[in-house]
Amino acid sequence: MDSATRLLWKHPFRDLTVALVMAGTPLSRPAFYQYFADLHELIESLLLDVEVVLQQSANPWISGEGEPIAALRKSLGGVVQACVEHGPVLRAVSEAAPLDKRLERAWAAYFGRWDDAVEARIKAQQREGLIPRLDARRIAHALNAVDVAVVIEELGRRPQGDPRAVLDTLHRIWVGALYSRSPGKMPLGRSGRK
Repeated sequence: MDSATRLLWKHPFRDLTVALVMAGTPLSRPAFYQYFADLHELIESLLLDVEVVLQQSANPWISGEGEPIAALRKSLGGVVQACVEHGPVLRAVSEAAPLDKRLERAWAAYFGRWDDAVEARIKAQQREGLIPRLDARRIAHALNAVDVAVVIEELGRRPQGDPRAVLDTLHRIWVGALYSRSPGKMPLGRSGRK
């Protein structure tokens, strides 16, 4: 799995072969099949492993620990840091999914679980009066889609972007979408225009 992740920094999924993956290990090519049926199973396993790390990283906000905006920053910080290491896995699956039914299903399931978790937290904070009335599912999906796009673009390839800038950007987007007043009610700027 480590060998595949290293290769994904330089190669898209379509270029991976079992021989190439195993060349980066001390094991023989037939040993691959003791662990995985094929490369798809390997990539699906990598995606599930990344998901576990990301879920643990996002836990402060998802579980409602502490002040919401600070918890959100802590969660997004953990996600960004995890993507510094695992960004190429997300990039590989997202790029391959439109052309590969099996990876498309894996990616949709992965994304759906994130949408479920974020939607549930939004609804809980709506009940607490922390987030205004809005379509929790659509906002959850949109925020997750932005996260994935930014993380893949900034951290899915080398050279990577600045993780701090990625965190600042995502935090601003999430806070603006969830906790700020609606754009029509924003205070006027110095120029007097909205």
